Amino acid sequence: MHSNPGFTIEITTRYAETDQMGYIHHSVYPVYLELARIEWFKTLGISYKALEASGILLPVYKMNLKFIYPLTFDEKIQVRVKLTKMRGARLGLEYQIYNENKILATEAYVELVFANSEGKPIRPQRDIVAKFLTNH
Repeated sequence: MHSNPGFTIEITTRYAETDQMGYIHHSVYPVYLELARIEWFKTLGISYKALEASGILLPVYKMNLKFIYPLTFDEKIQVRVKLTKMRGARLGLEYQIYNENKILATEAYVELVFANSEGKPIRPQRDIVAKFLTNH
């Protein structure tokens, strides 16, 4: 796929997300990724809620996280997401999380699978594919 700017969301880290060391706990990062993904989908005209109501699910198939620099409480972080793969039922997304000093803190890759309500992989509808490919 050709290069694309992707989508960026700003999130302020919360105290409840920190661990005993004062860093954002590793279990919180997938939540940040999901927030960015859902907001990006909205800008493309794709509603997670509407997809699920129509029987289309997007379970996570694969998730890789690389922690480079710790995040802390009350930081305004940027989560960037971009499409890197759309083949068959799979949707691959790359993420970068930057701290408020614009230092790269985390790199991530998430692969989702379009599935029906029984969890069986399905090809996404043409209109959904078009939204991703014309806006990425």
